[in-house]
Amino acid sequence: MKSLYQWGRLSLGLLPFFALAGCTDLDTAPQGDTVTEAQKAELYRRVPERASAAVNGVMSIFSRLEATAKGHLDFGYGSVLLGFDCRGADVTCTTNGYNWFGAETTLDDNHVYDRFPRVVWSNCYDQIKACNALLASVKSDDTNPVTRFNRAQAQAVRAFDYFTLAQSFQFTYKGHEQANCVPVITEDNQAESEQKGLPLSSVEAVYQRINTDLDSALVNLQSTDTERSDRRFVSLAVVYGLRARVALVQQRWADAAAAADQAITAAAAEGITPASREAVSHPTFTSMSENDWMWGIKIEETDPVVTSGVVNWASHMCTFAYGYVMVGATKGINTKLYASIPSTDVRKGWFLDAKGESPNLNRAQRGYLAEIGAAPFTNVKFDSYKSVPNQSISAQDLLLMRVEEMYLIKAEALAMSGQAAEGAKVLTDFVKTYRDPAYTLTATTPEAVQEAVWMQRRVELWGEGFSYFDLLRLGKGIDRRDCGFLQEVNYNVPANSPVMLIPVPQKEREANKAVKDGDYNPLGSKPQPVPLNN
Repeated sequence: MKSLYQWGRLSLGLLPFFALAGCTDLDTAPQGDTVTEAQKAELYRRVPERASAAVNGVMSIFSRLEATAKGHLDFGYGSVLLGFDCRGADVTCTTNGYNWFGAETTLDDNHVYDRFPRVVWSNCYDQIKACNALLASVKSDDTNPVTRFNRAQAQAVRAFDYFTLAQSFQFTYKGHEQANCVPVITEDNQAESEQKGLPLSSVEAVYQRINTDLDSALVNLQSTDTERSDRRFVSLAVVYGLRARVALVQQRWADAAAAADQAITAAAAEGITPASREAVSHPTFTSMSENDWMWGIKIEETDPVVTSGVVNWASHMCTFAYGYVMVGATKGINTKLYASIPSTDVRKGWFLDAKGESPNLNRAQRGYLAEIGAAPFTNVKFDSYKSVPNQSISAQDLLLMRVEEMYLIKAEALAMSGQAAEGAKVLTDFVKTYRDPAYTLTATTPEAVQEAVWMQRRVELWGEGFSYFDLLRLGKGIDRRDCGFLQEVNYNVPANSPVMLIPVPQKEREANKAVKDGDYNPLGSKPQPVPLNN
């Protein structure tokens, strides 16, 4: 019997994706016998292109349908992004039955049987399992360019998953380096994990694994001339971007600034630059072909998350889509945050105003919002598929990384490394050039610049899954007081409260015998709402 719950699920969870990727033939010999890992490794060595099917399988896990929780909140990594946004203070949403992330909004998900922690855990660990399998078969001493490219994909995605897990199940790196985090499972100890289970690694050890994988991915990509066929795959720019994110959390400020700058340069070499003010003056952010996307989840019209009709990210977040947004489960912006956006900033139009209007909309979009009765402050940032409101196909790609984020990381990291003026200039130049020509910044201290960057991150990256992890990273609580949330979730949760972490799922606790109950974080209590003042 498998010791770790996620491995037991994987054989069923990955089969459809590997079948779609066309690599199940690699597991069965002509006589019907099972191909060994050694035989598969030899095949990959002789024909490296065959391993590319496994890479496709790894990426497919990002958008799998109801593989874990068997409900309409389970559509791959998009569920992770949306669930954490709903846990925070910047994305307002209803608590009615049409909001499948209602438990995240109310913070009722802080128990071991809740579905959302299972979605996070299994999506990440199932993808890690797929990366481990690929790395075990595609050997590190193989210098073939295609092999190096394939190894880099698995290493970068595994680092991405561990980074997600580390931020989800434990508080931020600084000050919690020795705290228990999650098991670190690689191709080298996978068998042990299946037979005996593995203890929880420290936060520091998890980040060591993340950085080692990113360093290896970088070396492999620098050693190959194989280029990605589209932006669902990882490039040098993406690896630099991931390094910048990780260094920012670890407060390695100089490293974060340098990596962000390298990401910007590498992205520009691929033709990736920040979206212009004009480009974001209407609903957009739907396709990885857009000028500013560095990395994304490719969604096809025939994907199960699309053919399901409503079990997809757009159904919950794109106000113009066919889905739960049509029946009141739209997502809006924190009204205090909205009020802080100057009228000269094009991003103010990413949201309806108090009258339910936005200058960013065309006649058809305005008419549709009137038809569904969209509330004030509802987001109109994300466009419908092919800009057709209320169509049954929601095949929008999902964002994983935009180059604009790199400018914000660079600005914060420069400031916090002691170069406040330089950081302020990077931030000012970015906002004035691409979003608000009237923007001014008076901050002069590192901390003040960092706060200004945080405000820009809240606006620029709204709805893209960053807001909650930023609260944890910056040591902030969940302050929803009088900013558009319903009375029942009008919370003011202090920083580092136990309820701010999601718990390791019960099935994993039962299966992993190497971890004792006392090794896990204490469960938090649902907070009490404070009275509304307006």
